[in-house]
Amino acid sequence: MKRTLPALLSLCCISAATLLGSSITIGTDNGSNDFPFSGPFAGYAGTEYQEAYASTDFSAPILITGIDFFLGNSFVGTLDSGTYTLSFSIISAGIGSLSSTNFSGNLGADNTVFDTVALSGSAPSVLTFVGTTPFLYDPSQGNLLLNIAVAGGTGGSEAAYQDGNGSGTEVARYQNFGLDDGVGYGLVTEFDSNSSSAASPEPGTLPFLICGLAGLFVWRLRRRLS
Repeated sequence: MKRTLPALLSLCCISAATLLGSSITIGTDNGSNDFPFSGPFAGYAGTEYQEAYASTDFSAPILITGIDFFLGNSFVGTLDSGTYTLSFSIISAGIGSLSSTNFSGNLGADNTVFDTVALSGSAPSVLTFVGTTPFLYDPSQGNLLLNIAVAGGTGGSEAAYQDGNGSGTEVARYQNFGLDDGVGYGLVTEFDSNSSSAASPEPGTLPFLICGLAGLFVWRLRRRLS
């Protein structure tokens, strides 16, 4: 028992660490596209963008506290001026089987607003969103869906961010910004999990914390009684 409890405590700490202080990049850079951050093709609405990520590309649960997109090589330009609202949800549908028109129907039941921010001006080499509400993603529950709603977008040009260009099966995109929906066309995305930005434990992390504290209490009690 004395050997088992320290091992249990270590395991709980390792499990919790998989949620925090790490990052993972999904997608392969085989091209670049302007939308959603530099506006739609002419004649398209340009108000809704969704990207689905395969659960198999995540090795463990992750508390998403930030996401990054990377400007394509040799591209410079300006962002589409507007207000961007990003949300996450877990979906049971396959990443390549969502609707290109019923965007609200694609959302998971746990859809959560991650960040709302006004963008404008020159496109940065790394476009970063730090979530005001971190999202706990457990890949065992399904695939991950990112929804980006754009209000008032205008004036963007030539700000193309890294994209799979139809290659690979890690991501799939759906939008009213233009053509080429489907698997492989999504933006290369880095998911960040920064423990310093989590001021209070998320509900999904509590079992790990309880496990660790309980193990520590019992272990110390056993030592005092022995």
